[in-house]
Amino acid sequence: MYKLYGSLGAASLAPHCVLEASGEPYEFIPVDISDEVERDPEYLKLNPHGRVPTLVMGGEIMMESAAISIYLADKHPEANMAPTFDASQRWEYLQWMTYLTNTLQETMLLKRYSSGYTTDSDSSAVSDSAAERLNHILHVVGTGLEKNGGPFFLGDSLSIADIYLNMVLGWDPDIGAGASETTDWPNITKNYDALFSRDDVAKILLENGFPGPTS
Repeated sequence: MYKLYGSLGAASLAPHCVLEASGEPYEFIPVDISDEVERDPEYLKLNPHGRVPTLVMGGEIMMESAAISIYLADKHPEANMAPTFDASQRWEYLQWMTYLTNTLQETMLLKRYSSGYTTDSDSSAVSDSAAERLNHILHVVGTGLEKNGGPFFLGDSLSIADIYLNMVLGWDPDIGAGASETTDWPNITKNYDALFSRDDVAKILLENGFPGPTS
C-alpha cells in the first residue's frame, strides 16, 4: 500500500489527487511543515529537506511533487490523469508539467517567501520582481489553456498539469484559488471550475481547503 506523507494545502495535493483517482489503497500521513515546528527526525530520514510530499512504496522512497504525480499517473492509467506515452498530446502535458514546476512554482516561491532568497533585511525587491514575472507567466498559462479550446491544457481532457497549476496558485492569497480574485485570467478561472467536474478530484480539493467552483 502507498503511503503519502503530506500537508493539506501544500504540494502534496497533486499526487494525492492521483492516488484518489487511481482507486489504489493508500494512506495519507499528515506532516506539520509550519516554519516554527522542528521537523521530526524520523521524517527527515525519509525526506532530508523536510518538505512534502514524500511517497513510500514498499521499500522505495520518492520525493518531489511533480515527479511523484507523473510517476503515479503513468503507473495507474485508470486514474485518467495523463496522456499515454504514444498519445499525440504527451509532449504538451510534459511541457506544462515542467513549466509549472520550473517557472510558475519557482516564481511563486520567490514572491511568497522572498526573505529566504536574499541576505538583505528588506526583501521587497525580490517579491516585487517576482510579482511582475508572475503576471507574465499567468498570461502565458492563460494563452496555453486557450490553445486546445480549454478548459484544460489538453482541451477537454483533465491532466495532472491542471491540478498542479491550481495547487501552486492556491498558495498565494493575492491570487486565490484558480485566480478567482481577479478577472484578468478568465481561462485560469474556467480551468479551476472545471476541476470540480470530477468527483475524485473535487473531494481532495475540498479536503485541502479549496472553496469550490467560483460559479
